Amino acid sequence: MVKSFSVENLPWWQLPLPTTEELRLSGGLYVEDWPHARHVTHLSKRLFEATQPLHELDEHALRLLERGAFLHNTGMMIEARRHHKHSYRLIRETKLPDFSDEERHEIACIARYHRRALPSNSHEEFTSLSRRARKRVSILAAFVRIADALDYSHDGRVLDITSVPEQCDDQTWTLSLKTRPLADLDAELEHAYDKADLFEKVFKHKLQLVVQDNS
Repeated sequence: MVKSFSVENLPWWQLPLPTTEELRLSGGLYVEDWPHARHVTHLSKRLFEATQPLHELDEHALRLLERGAFLHNTGMMIEARRHHKHSYRLIRETKLPDFSDEERHEIACIARYHRRALPSNSHEEFTSLSRRARKRVSILAAFVRIADALDYSHDGRVLDITSVPEQCDDQTWTLSLKTRPLADLDAELEHAYDKADLFEKVFKHKLQLVVQDNS
């Protein structure tokens, strides 16, 4: 007898609907794929930790990253093609618990730059930030760009990210990817390297990704 599918059998990170706490933290904003939002948040945090010697940011920056990563795709509820810009607007207009208006602006910019154009002084939303905030947003958006690419298939095939200290130097930063067994990472790697542009710009390091041997 085939066992019927039930969301009750899923772990929390795969639940298709937001929890009450997630809706509180998002200010009521929705995203089109909650498991993807959770996984991009997880991978963004792991990137933050794996590159700590490069950015030297604090826990406050990590909190901004978590919320920006979680809400990066909220604009998909309006339109796919320009969803990054819609995400910016929606976050800017929504009160988020635990964050000031200035912090919410940074979170909105992190979501804004998770795809397409890089932060630019020709963008009013970016230049209105302080110099310190512009640097922080650029770093954190770089993480979300890569994390989003590493979940390109929206199925969580990249499980973890760690640095490889012996392969990190003044020119290259190497990250090791732990994956699900037999996972095909061709699309994820292609998109991650494409979206490593901001990472390489802000850190002045070439990104190198290696896949752990799961055999």
